[in-house]
Amino acid sequence: MTLQNYLQYFDEMIKPTEPLFRLVPPDKVDWKPTENSFTLGQQMAHMAGALGVYGHGIASGDWGFKSMRERFVQNRHTPSVNIEEAVQELAENYTEFKKCLGSLSEDEFNLGEVETPQFGRKVPRWRVAMLAVEHHVNHKAEFFMCLKSLGIKVNTGHLYRA
Repeated sequence: MTLQNYLQYFDEMIKPTEPLFRLVPPDKVDWKPTENSFTLGQQMAHMAGALGVYGHGIASGDWGFKSMRERFVQNRHTPSVNIEEAVQELAENYTEFKKCLGSLSEDEFNLGEVETPQFGRKVPRWRVAMLAVEHHVNHKAEFFMCLKSLGIKVNTGHLYRA
């Protein structure tokens, strides 16, 4: 897969996220499905912020944390955002993500390796880039199910089409 193909694919996966965020009723931003879960506001902040983390990590190996334990502790303190803040952070962090990955050559993307706390070892950049997509898609599906739990009418089109 070329870097350009990857970025086009991720564009398709990101595109429905803003409309999903906008489906959250403002009075439900602090709702969470279980006691130990993110609120919807925290989940939106996490999804948006992770894009910047992955961009810098993939491009330079700078993750902003050294271990997954450290990251999990950071996640416990994820601030909540409102819908407009989430939409803005999503756009800003995705732009940063694309800028970081766009700075790589095809060989750096496809053949280069980067140290990752997620895998606990050096792995190919393209594989970590796929993890970034997986992370986003998994949280998007989780967010979708939260909306369903709130009785908001959503269907699979909300996951794949904007």
